[in-house]
Amino acid sequence: MEKSKLEIVETNYRKLEDITNTCESLVEKVGHLIVDLFNNPDPKLEKQLNEFNSKFSARHQELNDIREQYQIEKLYPLQGVETFNSTEEERES
Repeated sequence: MEKSKLEIVETNYRKLEDITNTCESLVEKVGHLIVDLFNNPDPKLEKQLNEFNSKFSARHQELNDIREQYQIEKLYPLQGVETFNSTEEERES
């Protein structure tokens, strides 16, 4: 049986959510390791992890933005949910 467009978009969205959650978990785990290094210092590892965490946090935010955009542009319309942006709201006022 062939999947409907809505089912495909929902599957893609769930995968994006899963990737986002995994990314968030990794950011947290790196943060925990950095905190653990306070008790057993390793300056080189700490520096590397701080740089990694900074870059990874930015990627995590980008992924959140991609997921939200996909939800607004693809998922909501197929679910019949109306969305509008702030400029549309301002024009109606």
